[in-house]
Amino acid sequence: MRRVAHILQNPYLLGSPPNDAFLAAYESLGYEVDLFSTWTADQPHFEQSGIRLKDIEFSQRWIAKNVGRPVWRRYAAFSATTEDPLAAAGLLSQLWRRPLITLADEIRSGSYSGNRSRRWKELCRWGMRRSSLTVVNEAERVHLQRDFAGLAAGSPMLVYPGCFRELPLMGFREGLRQSRGIPDDALVLCYSGLMSYGNGGLWLAEALAQCPTLWVWGQLVNLDSLTRGLLERLHGSERLVLEKERMSWQDSWSSMAAMDIGMVIYLQEAPQYRHMGTASNRLCMFLAMGVPVIASRQPSFGFIERYDCGVLVDGIGEMQLAVEKIASRLDVMRANARDCAREYIRAPERWMDLRDALGRILRT
Repeated sequence: MRRVAHILQNPYLLGSPPNDAFLAAYESLGYEVDLFSTWTADQPHFEQSGIRLKDIEFSQRWIAKNVGRPVWRRYAAFSATTEDPLAAAGLLSQLWRRPLITLADEIRSGSYSGNRSRRWKELCRWGMRRSSLTVVNEAERVHLQRDFAGLAAGSPMLVYPGCFRELPLMGFREGLRQSRGIPDDALVLCYSGLMSYGNGGLWLAEALAQCPTLWVWGQLVNLDSLTRGLLERLHGSERLVLEKERMSWQDSWSSMAAMDIGMVIYLQEAPQYRHMGTASNRLCMFLAMGVPVIASRQPSFGFIERYDCGVLVDGIGEMQLAVEKIASRLDVMRANARDCAREYIRAPERWMDLRDALGRILRT
């Protein structure tokens, strides 16, 4: 069976919507996949026909010892998420004369550049420039990635959003709420993902304080004991539910059956955070599962107002008004959210475009 090597920057990207789209496309085209990442000892069990997990390191030492091994000849192509995997993937592509596909799910420029050396980042960008196809997750990010990687004006690019091509089944609303101690008739806001100042962590606290009847379900990633303890002592914490363990991508999406409002706040100044749009997995999750959103105002979120599926806010003081506005029109905005996902995000159609593009590359 023909195989492709797909390299993930972060092991927790396993199962994420864009990577799920890549794996499904490869399977549809008749390819099995070896998934490479820095897998951790507590990595959740994963078993899928045609998929194997393999280890990799993102270092010059690993590259020097491994890229020349004949085992890489077995792969028909290499694909990788940004940014570190592109250093190895670019060299593997050149040495073994195989096509390379970049999934630019992150654009590490500006204040989001990280601590990698200039030499390493140049190697990563060189790998990006070798790509036969670059996939970004928001149309506004096309020019960002071209500028950051130094891609030629005519280099092929495609947009695939942070959305599952096939939506997970909705959970049972009453059962989900009862298992977390949330009243059946409560208005529930969801905060999903990494909690930080830049992602609106203080806004979560403000929502609890401003809205005395609002419940908040926090599906927080990498929540340490100190932060959990502080959250449990917030004003209104009796209406705050915190998941004890990291939820799988599928379970998180299914749990949206219990939610009424999603929170999508990005305050960071790095270029990619000023152009989030459909790159936001949480935004795509909320809208696709019929949950209207409160989002920080930026041009890439303008479609939220056009579809009337949420409220854009300019500051933390507007949280209460936004909650009340959505609550007063909840049924209408739920339907609008689904319409927006179907007509604007368009994950099923965009997946077919992705599959066809990958098919053309693999046939060359």
